[in-house]
Amino acid sequence: MRKCIEGIKKVIYDQVKLNRLCLTGIRFSEHQKTYFWTNENIAAYLDLVDFEGKDSALAVLASGDQTFNLITKGIANIDTFDTNKFTEYFALGFKRALILKYNYQEFCIITQILRNPRLTKEELNEVFIGLFPFMELKHRIFWQQILDYNYQIQQEFGTNLNLLGILSLEKLSNRSMYSLFFNNYLKDEESYEFLRSQLGLANISFTYSNAIDLPRVFSKSYDFILLSNILDYFYKSLGCNWDYEELQKYEQQLEPLLNDDGVIFLHYAMACLKDSKIFRNKIINSSKVNIGDLVNEEFITLPPFCGTTNGMILKRVTK
Repeated sequence: MRKCIEGIKKVIYDQVKLNRLCLTGIRFSEHQKTYFWTNENIAAYLDLVDFEGKDSALAVLASGDQTFNLITKGIANIDTFDTNKFTEYFALGFKRALILKYNYQEFCIITQILRNPRLTKEELNEVFIGLFPFMELKHRIFWQQILDYNYQIQQEFGTNLNLLGILSLEKLSNRSMYSLFFNNYLKDEESYEFLRSQLGLANISFTYSNAIDLPRVFSKSYDFILLSNILDYFYKSLGCNWDYEELQKYEQQLEPLLNDDGVIFLHYAMACLKDSKIFRNKIINSSKVNIGDLVNEEFITLPPFCGTTNGMILKRVTK
């Protein structure tokens, strides 16, 4: 925790010193900004599979929305991973506490308030004080130290930047429409209240890991594996222009982590179908893999949103 606190303090200091919010993080850093909301249509791609009789998943943590949507689908045992250690404190500390504390209407209101660029340090601290009883001890300790440091350093520099803007990879005013469209748990009060009732009962863990190392880090088996668009960043391990053969090798490494009739949400392809209705040939950045290469996988286009259609590569495993 100490290293994460120091890393996030640096993220705060660098932006407060400039008195402006930066929308980019330090790629592959263990302690960096994260997303408040998902930028993936999770609601659409989870609807592609049957959750009847399923109860376990391995998922990237990121904003936490994969986890919250899985719980809404009845998944009670979720192991999460990320290369950004801050995601644990943000998603499983702060965001989880918001859901546990507030009903549907209150949640929609408070998340808008919290993302107001004019929100004062004092107002933010007051909200967090109300969230502390809904956090695990280590998350509460983390956020108390971050809030104290944020208040101190902004007083010193005479700034009033919204801390959540400092720690977010998106503009504070963005994503509210995305959050309602992309998340099953926010589509209606019934779904949200089901999540809220189950969130405290769900078994959720966090492990610091990258996707390449999953077969070596995890030994349990799962009904689902969710990888977001992590394959876009495999150039760090595989170099640029890796091919379909490499993708097949990776799938084979993941298969022992799946139960019979398990599903890997292998890759979320961003903007695979543009306004022009022409497919983007390369569906995984940094690779040579295109739609025509896929043999044992399904490529499914998702409902369009704001003029752009995304896709999902699914791999179903039968043993």
